[in-house]
Amino acid sequence: MNKLTAQQMAEKWNVSVRRVQDYCRQGKIPGAQRLGTNWLIPADAVRPMDGRKKAARDDADKDVPMPRKCPFLYMTDLYPEAGTADRCILSLSGNPEAQALFAAEIAYSRGEIDKVYKYAKYFLEKHSGFYAVLAGGMLLAQCALWAGDINMWQLARKHICEAHAKCNTDRDIISLSLGVIDSAIRSTQDFPKWFKSGRFENLPVDAHYAAKIYYVKHLIVSAQQLASGEIKYPDLRGLSLMRCIPYVVEPMIADAVADKVILVEIYLRLLCAIACHQVGNTDRAVLHIDKAISDCLKDRLYGPLVEHRRQLGGILDDRLAATDPQALKKVKELYKRMQTGWTTIHNSVLERTVSASLTIREREVARLAVFGLNDKQIANRFNISENAVKNIIESAKEKTEVSHRSELAFYI
Repeated sequence: MNKLTAQQMAEKWNVSVRRVQDYCRQGKIPGAQRLGTNWLIPADAVRPMDGRKKAARDDADKDVPMPRKCPFLYMTDLYPEAGTADRCILSLSGNPEAQALFAAEIAYSRGEIDKVYKYAKYFLEKHSGFYAVLAGGMLLAQCALWAGDINMWQLARKHICEAHAKCNTDRDIISLSLGVIDSAIRSTQDFPKWFKSGRFENLPVDAHYAAKIYYVKHLIVSAQQLASGEIKYPDLRGLSLMRCIPYVVEPMIADAVADKVILVEIYLRLLCAIACHQVGNTDRAVLHIDKAISDCLKDRLYGPLVEHRRQLGGILDDRLAATDPQALKKVKELYKRMQTGWTTIHNSVLERTVSASLTIREREVARLAVFGLNDKQIANRFNISENAVKNIIESAKEKTEVSHRSELAFYI
């Protein structure tokens, strides 16, 4: 990470060196480090709100408008192109709260969770604008997920529920936000009915792209539940719903490209790759994965790759290894940290027994077995022998202490 001295940061923010040093001593700049009598500060740090100014005190008592009506600023046209994340942060210098939120979301996408936690505390303590409060709660939920802290998770939900809604649209945004944080642990039960039907007209236009991402996540979870027999739909069975998902997502990707919302494009490509991969359309999955990797690495956004590694498994690792072995190493390190916390929150909230001990390959094979594929079909999918498939499934059953492969559905 690039670091600047207090002198350099003072020139950048147009304040005195002493003011910057005071910010550092008071712990107001995430990531600032003392080196002797000097301070080293992250180059993308956001200037703290100056509580000594009357204007700042006045702002604390009123809503601070965000430039977009959406608690996911990085999922809007404020972030139009891969490789511009830091430039976009700087472009928001005229709106300190928006700049802090965008910087926090980019920090999350880079796996810088300690920095995200400091931003979450800033938003929740300041308790200003509606979208800022929602954002603080959602950032706190993300931190809880990585830490495996169920109390923090519940506190995040509490903050979101207490956001001051002034109209039905605000209440709908709160409902969607609660569904969004639950979707991180593959639960879609709290998504409102209007959302599950794909009706977003009650949301601000700025929030439509974020809603589309989570709608696709909802479809994928539903398709997996259908394939494993957890739910039933009339006239649908097996992987039939999963096969339809790419036809829904591909036009969304084209729209994201045309409208220059790069993070939305990245997420939709990874989700489309999951659907393609799970129905055996590996070539199409690879095309989307390669483009997502290319865009992520231009801004060091390892987070989206970490989030989807559980579902994409070996195919994501293989494509990363071919592109940037060091990036694969970083993704594996972050995944190991996130996976432990994710498993704890998932099992605690949903009262499930998902195991963190399964390898990527064991989870991939077990998932297809649960979806109803036989050993020969699974062997052909991974280009391995049927005996290898049997051994992998037996290993997964032994680790999870189940007697039949269908029971693996509760552990993957």
